[in-house]
Amino acid sequence: MEMGNIIWPIIIFFAITVVVSIGTLRLILMVRGQRLLSIIIGFFEASIGIAVIAKIIRDVSGIYSILAYGAGFAAGLFIGMVISDKISKNIMSTNIISNKFHNEIEEVLRENGFGVTSFYGNGKDGNLKILNVICRNTKLIKLNKMVCRQDPRAFLVTHRLEGLRGGFFYDMKPGR
Repeated sequence: MEMGNIIWPIIIFFAITVVVSIGTLRLILMVRGQRLLSIIIGFFEASIGIAVIAKIIRDVSGIYSILAYGAGFAAGLFIGMVISDKISKNIMSTNIISNKFHNEIEEVLRENGFGVTSFYGNGKDGNLKILNVICRNTKLIKLNKMVCRQDPRAFLVTHRLEGLRGGFFYDMKPGR
């Protein structure tokens, strides 16, 4: 096996790992409104990606290059998820609307460590109580199950939060 047959797959692996990882970063920055930086990152992402793909096409018989591309893509996805977790903290806000069981839901959530803020609103059928819970996205399944056990017809709306300060969050230590 020639030295080039060993080195190129390694280069391809690391290049694609970087491309996919910075692609995740680019998407996060784009969603946050940092357009210029995401455009610059996108330029390098596309340039590196096309150079690697061109090399693989020139050497289409090199199965190691193709495997290195796939492995690099998978590694880049993993690193991208780590970057996403570190940057965005994945903190969610969920509004819960239950016409009949809002007090029971509020009590169960508080008993299980969730911070609950409640307020009143007006819907098409009159006044209703709205519960708001802020937690990490990893706790959403637990939250959803607890709410559905109390009221399978409850209405839940969840969205990602940015820029938090103060307050009580389930399963979160101060400074994290």
